Amino acid sequence: MAQPVDMKLLEIPNPDSAQIAEMINETQRIYRNEPERALQLVDKALSHASADNLEMLQSRAYSLKGVVLKNKGMFPEAIESHLNSLRINEKLDVKNAMATNYNDIGIIYKTMGEYDEALDSYLKANAICEELNLVRGRIMTLNNIGTIYEAKNEFDNAVLYYNRAFKDAVKEGIEDAQAIVLNNLGEIYAQHGKRDIAQDYFRRTLALDKKTGDEIGSIYSMLNIAGTYIGSKKFDSAAYFYKEAEAKALDFGATQLLTFIYGGMTELYKEKGDFKNAFEISLKLQKVNDSLYNETRMQQLSEAETRYEAEKKDQEIALLRQEQLLKELSIQQHQAERIALISLIVLGAMIIWYLFKRNKVRQNELFNKQLLKQKELHLKTIVETQESEQKRIAKDLHDGIGQTLSGIRLAMENISLKLVEKNLEEGAKVSELTNTLDQACQEVRSISHQMMPRILQESGLIPAINDMLEKSFRHSQISYSFEHFGITKRFAENVEISLYRISQELINNIIKHSGASDVQVQLLQNKKQLVLLVEDNGSGFQFEKLKAEGIGLMNITSRVETVHGEFNLEPSPASGTLATIRIPLN
Repeated sequence: MAQPVDMKLLEIPNPDSAQIAEMINETQRIYRNEPERALQLVDKALSHASADNLEMLQSRAYSLKGVVLKNKGMFPEAIESHLNSLRINEKLDVKNAMATNYNDIGIIYKTMGEYDEALDSYLKANAICEELNLVRGRIMTLNNIGTIYEAKNEFDNAVLYYNRAFKDAVKEGIEDAQAIVLNNLGEIYAQHGKRDIAQDYFRRTLALDKKTGDEIGSIYSMLNIAGTYIGSKKFDSAAYFYKEAEAKALDFGATQLLTFIYGGMTELYKEKGDFKNAFEISLKLQKVNDSLYNETRMQQLSEAETRYEAEKKDQEIALLRQEQLLKELSIQQHQAERIALISLIVLGAMIIWYLFKRNKVRQNELFNKQLLKQKELHLKTIVETQESEQKRIAKDLHDGIGQTLSGIRLAMENISLKLVEKNLEEGAKVSELTNTLDQACQEVRSISHQMMPRILQESGLIPAINDMLEKSFRHSQISYSFEHFGITKRFAENVEISLYRISQELINNIIKHSGASDVQVQLLQNKKQLVLLVEDNGSGFQFEKLKAEGIGLMNITSRVETVHGEFNLEPSPASGTLATIRIPLN
């Protein structure tokens, strides 16, 4: 009797990368029908892939081991194995493999009844499939998300995701995926007693199964159709589909499916009141179950025999290693004394080196802390000086130049009125100069308010931001909204000025660079921090270009640092940019 392929692979003492890959492929082939041997094989592949630091093979082995453990009902161990695979794929940035990891983890959580965790994993898998345009992966993850909503009895959401998956499957012409989704839709309507609608979905599924040559799928579809007929008391039609399913299962050799077929037929004849046929079919069911039990027992005995032979060979190898070990011990004993003396010398040197390095690290830490403190103080001084100077310039513009220009304007207006009566042409010229002077007055006031808005000092942060947004977008095609939550008091002056300047800089960047049509600004406060969110639907900032050509982002970063806050830029769900500023309140 020839040895199975995987047992020959197990006997290889030091497999190379190609042989490790062959072990993994063989595990993929046998894991459904021979889980114990598959687990033994994948463990060996994983051990050697880890020892040789073959990370891609490690990832595949961990992923496949997770599937085997899931099938054995060892759910926590299966999740741990998939997470090990995921960590490697994240390190290597293999995103399509990460999508598979998340999907497999979702399947396990769903099996455990942990639907929220399953939904989170499926959504992550779907997001990667969307990003990489993995068409089949996107369709199947949408279908899986639908199964979670179905399990949570959120049937409207389940139907929504099933329909999205079906629409994509039709668009891409993936017929087996269409069949899977239609079958799930049929099951939902069957659960709700809408048997006619359910039956229509099951018939469409059956048509696709026949078209794609999915014999097993065809049998399941026939069973589902028969079930809807039992519910509708159409027993003859139900019997027809059960017999069709039976003939196909016998022809295809799908013995395991006969248990579902004969179980359904027994229930059919009981409902019909035909207890004679119900009894005869139940005898068939018992015979099939006995056959499957005996087949399983033979497989278990075969696996036990295989494990015994493998353990026997391992024991022989262990005896040989023990003899070799005894020889090596006699040699090592003579070397141990010399090694011990050398070790003491090395250990002493290491202790001295460690004490020296620790002292140096402490000195570096102290120096870095002092340097950081000086940097913060220097930055704070620069910002405070800048704000103080802007206040002074704003006051000089408003109270000095602004007042002077206003006085000149009034004088020019009086002169214009007198000249109009005497010389109409000269009066018109003076009137035109008066208008130009009026525009200069408005420009000075605008510059003064931008440098230090009086509304910020008098009314606070919310009215100031609202005023700034209204003036910034007044002459643009950009719509905006401003919301604030939990703001019940004024904040320290440096905090209010910093947040105002930051929001002003972000809005300027959006207008200049983003091409957005809508901007949303939110300011909210919780117990620990003040948060400013600025989101647009534009094309996104070209961050590297802005860093190289402008100082806007540098100004924002500097101001955030002076109030010990955090500044983060990231793509927003609206396909533009989301800026988040968090400032601690303590």
